[in-house]
Amino acid sequence: MAHILIIDDDPLVSETIANVVRRMGHQATCAFNLHDGLEKTFSDEMDIVFLDVRLPDGNGLDVLPRIQAAPSSPEVIIMTGYG
Repeated sequence: MAHILIIDDDPLVSETIANVVRRMGHQATCAFNLHDGLEKTFSDEMDIVFLDVRLPDGNGLDVLPRIQAAPSSPEVIIMTGYG
C-alpha cells in the first residue's frame, strides 16, 4: 500500500483523486497549500506526491526540489488546470 499526498487548493480535485487512490487500496492525504504540503511531506513517509502548479501561497514548481529531497524521496506528478 502506497501513501499518496495530493497538494491542490481545489477541494473537489483533491477529494476526487483521494477517493480514486483509496479505492485502489492506498492511503491518501490532502494538503490545500504549499506550506501544509511541505509539512506533510517531511512529517510522513510519502511514496507519491500529486503537486498542483498554482497554489495560494506559491508555485508548486518552485518547491519541487524540496519535495524530492524529502527523506522518503517521493515520486512527484505535476498537475495543473491552466494551459
